[in-house]
Amino acid sequence: MLTIKEISKRAGVSPTTVSNVIHGRTGKVSPAIRDKVKKILKEVNYAPNMAATILAHENSRIVGVIFFSEPRRNETQFEDPFSFTILGNIEWELRQMGYFMMVHTTSDQNEVLRFVQSWKLAGVIILWVPSEIIPRISDQVSCPVVHIDSYDIEGDVHYYRVGIEDRIGGYQIAEYLQSMGHRQMVFLSNGPDKTGSDYMRFLGLRDALEEQGSTLAEENFLPLSRIQEERFVLYEHLASPASPCTAVVCSADYYASEAVSHYKRLGIRVPDDISIIGFDDNIFSRILTPAITTVHQDTGERGRLAVDILIKLIEGEEVDPPQVTLPVHLQIRDSVRRL
Repeated sequence: MLTIKEISKRAGVSPTTVSNVIHGRTGKVSPAIRDKVKKILKEVNYAPNMAATILAHENSRIVGVIFFSEPRRNETQFEDPFSFTILGNIEWELRQMGYFMMVHTTSDQNEVLRFVQSWKLAGVIILWVPSEIIPRISDQVSCPVVHIDSYDIEGDVHYYRVGIEDRIGGYQIAEYLQSMGHRQMVFLSNGPDKTGSDYMRFLGLRDALEEQGSTLAEENFLPLSRIQEERFVLYEHLASPASPCTAVVCSADYYASEAVSHYKRLGIRVPDDISIIGFDDNIFSRILTPAITTVHQDTGERGRLAVDILIKLIEGEEVDPPQVTLPVHLQIRDSVRRL
């Protein structure tokens, strides 16, 4: 690969001019010279030294993407189609904007802050942090931050967020289940947190039931274990004669699909013996038999919007509104029976 000095000789300009073009400092470089240098850089397939690029810029062009989640036992975070889909869309959008991505997973609040403060990041996209850490991030992180699926329950922090109509999604589920004759249901949550997306979906279920004079007790919000064998025990109990439950609402299609597959191995029929509803509308929900009734969300659009907001913040542009909420809708398939 040619050096900057060799490229400058070929272009008939100074090495400083070539360096300015490489690092985007083209304010004092004429368009003709800039285009000439860029053409030579492309012809020789020049790849800049990233360490030097980072040192030369206030903007490192590296975006941190943090998944605040404890992986399920013996699995990585990215075996879940939702995580992989949103990560793929974030990476694609960042690449189109000339940015690079650094991915980190953790369930430690302090580690989130250590990670951001340890690297020279242009900005950060964070998924699923609990509400109590949002003020700490706002106070202690100097680069722009965009949250995905994080709720400031107190409502006293100005932060940027892309989310979906979680509570409306839960409402649509319970409304449909009631129309099919179901009154006894449980909600299986990805975790015990009662300030995030899963709990909002549970509250949506409760909203719809209360409109019809019923209710949904807190004990019907069931956090799932990280260990698959323990989840299997719960699935079996919910479908047993000892359980009054007729419908299981899962916080994600991952769990709905896992439950359907486990029931099939045991000879428990979905929906004849137990009805199942998921959330996400990922590929699992569409290819299993029976296909799973679920709440559809546009995962790719969430990733695209998060990147769009973050890049605007990095480049000093105004972002209004600071929070975007995307719509959802119920996708009815074959996993719920009419009682």
